[in-house]
Amino acid sequence: MRQIFRILVKEFARSEKKLRVAKLLLELGLRINEKKDIMLNDVKIPYSSIARAIGTDRRTVKDTIETILNKKDLRDIFLNMLPAGPFLKDIAKIIGQRILTIEVHYDRPGIIAHVSNVLAKNHINILQIIAEYPDLFENPKLYIIVEGNLPGEIINEIMKYEAIKSVKID
Repeated sequence: MRQIFRILVKEFARSEKKLRVAKLLLELGLRINEKKDIMLNDVKIPYSSIARAIGTDRRTVKDTIETILNKKDLRDIFLNMLPAGPFLKDIAKIIGQRILTIEVHYDRPGIIAHVSNVLAKNHINILQIIAEYPDLFENPKLYIIVEGNLPGEIINEIMKYEAIKSVKID
């Protein structure tokens, strides 16, 4: 992901709005097809919808799409992009699940492994893990949706990992 982000920043360094368009496409897993359409699986997304979402005009979106399709490395990425599926965070409580929201001091390998090991030791099933990418989100968080109740001591055990700043259970 860092490599993709570096390519985007390099290509769109002179245009903050075009970079925002490209970042939104990446964040949402939106694909671009050969006809210059923005696609969510088989659903065509109008340029105007993307433009409104980031506060720009459809011409900026169109120019961004053309740039992406004219650069081989970006073209290969965005022609093959797929969305990751539904994010359960906002419906977890409705469907009877719990959410662990984790903030870190710094990004480093092993955070997800540590948390999942703590949960496994406590016989807690993980339904979904979503890690916000630091270059796309100002204050990235790790969201872990789990089944059942979480004993209070789990927070203390998770907090033993020095890179973790906070843990919230909803």
